[in-house]
Amino acid sequence: MTEFELTQLCDQLNNTSGKCLGWRPPAEVFREKMMEKIRRRPYRLRSWESRFK
Repeated sequence: MTEFELTQLCDQLNNTSGKCLGWRPPAEVFREKMMEKIRRRPYRLRSWESRFK
C-alpha cells in the first residue's frame, strides 16, 4: 500500500459516519471536541497598566 493510498483510506474512514458517534463522521466529532476544549481553557486577563509597559 502506498502512502497516497493510505492517506485516501484515512480520509475515507475519518469522513464516514458511525453509529457510536451518533452517525457523525469522526473528523466532525474531533473538531467539535477540540473546540470545546479551546473554549474551556482559562484565559488570564492582563491588567490595564501592564499593556503599556
